[in-house]
Amino acid sequence: MDRHELVEYVRARKDGIVSTIGPDGSPQAAYLGLTATDGGDLVFDSHASARKIANLRRDPRVAVVVGGADRTTLQCEGIADVPVGAEREACARAYLDAFPRFQASLADDGIVLVRVRLHWARFGDYRPGTSSSEDVELHPSVRRVRADEWETARDLRLDALRDEAAGIAFLETFEHASAAPDQLYRDRTAHAADGDEVAQFVAVDGGTWVGSVTVLVQRAGSVDYHGTTIERSRAALVGVYVRPDQRGTGLIDRLVETAADWSRARGVDQLALGVHRDNARAQGAYRRAGFAPSGVTFTSSIGPEIEMVRAL
Repeated sequence: MDRHELVEYVRARKDGIVSTIGPDGSPQAAYLGLTATDGGDLVFDSHASARKIANLRRDPRVAVVVGGADRTTLQCEGIADVPVGAEREACARAYLDAFPRFQASLADDGIVLVRVRLHWARFGDYRPGTSSSEDVELHPSVRRVRADEWETARDLRLDALRDEAAGIAFLETFEHASAAPDQLYRDRTAHAADGDEVAQFVAVDGGTWVGSVTVLVQRAGSVDYHGTTIERSRAALVGVYVRPDQRGTGLIDRLVETAADWSRARGVDQLALGVHRDNARAQGAYRRAGFAPSGVTFTSSIGPEIEMVRAL
């Protein structure tokens, strides 16, 4: 079972047992309706005064069991939170798709919408003639691009340049990239697939590319893509992109860590990147990944940028 199959399994059953940790450390279980978002988070609602909500505010660890009636089960463990803003809206859409009759209750201040972000799940099938269990692959895999994947790499790049924040995130425009010849993408992908000076890493979820980062080794004395002379050898992250439905899942951290490991193995001790002064979302993500402003500012083709760095 993969994450997509987990989502379909949960949505088909629409209920489960949720276990939280009581104030004395003992488990407390409740049977309730629940569903899953497209991204694989579990969602349920509860009265704000329920003991499970008090438990989760004190200790967000939760275990969930779905199924059983047909002799298949899904055991899950994760961290619960109460999403707000756009994240709550996404959870509410998933919940109301499953339970449209609860439209009014979600507008009640006394009702809390809970999200469970899974870090482990196991599917068991104990129907007659079958006895098996397997861990569920919850997260996209991250790997280096292959040379023959230039078309997929091009398509992801074009999707990134269609993003609403592309104007303050990328130095290239969609119009320029879409008009580029295929040979450019063939050469770029081949170069990023092999060698020690540049690498592209992609996140793949069930065959679909959902994120990417490219890392460039910049040796002291060389000139970077802004025309600035590099004073100390380091690696630079460029082309960072995660599809909207994967944001907030920690995927960008996994992409950055993969790039950091690769860079460290090339003998550099610092990662650097440029981010637009007004791109607060990206700055927040990079801070969570260990970056901090270096104090260097500059102006690029997209406007004022700040440099952020991270020690390796």
